[in-house]
Amino acid sequence: MNTTFSLTITANLNNLTDIYHFVQQTAARLGLEASIIYEVQLAVDEAVTNIIVHGYQNQGGNIEIEIKQDRDALVIHLRDNAIPFNPTSIPPPELTKPLTERAIGGMGVHLMRQTMDEVNYAVTSGGGNELTLIKRGIGKK
Repeated sequence: MNTTFSLTITANLNNLTDIYHFVQQTAARLGLEASIIYEVQLAVDEAVTNIIVHGYQNQGGNIEIEIKQDRDALVIHLRDNAIPFNPTSIPPPELTKPLTERAIGGMGVHLMRQTMDEVNYAVTSGGGNELTLIKRGIGKK
């Protein structure tokens, strides 16, 4: 099966629940295990929240979410036309330092890296952002 599922939604924090359900239902339809679905939902939620808050700066816009299975991998593309930003350029947080000594931010990107096998960024042909999240070794229920 080479089916692609997609959702285009307004970049608004009130839509996070709809995005969560879209990811959950799509992953379940593809037969993913509950633990993998949870990790994917967490990564997508962090990415979309960053797009809404930092990219669009809570001013609206659209986010396109595309999910497909490619052999043993789940591939998720998140596309937007917000301020250009490459989250893969963020260095890992210094987890050994006390909270009061750490730089602010970066934990969402860290969570994406920890839950997904690949996190890639590209500029779209129209000058927008495309974040690709890949989860390999997806097992069936």
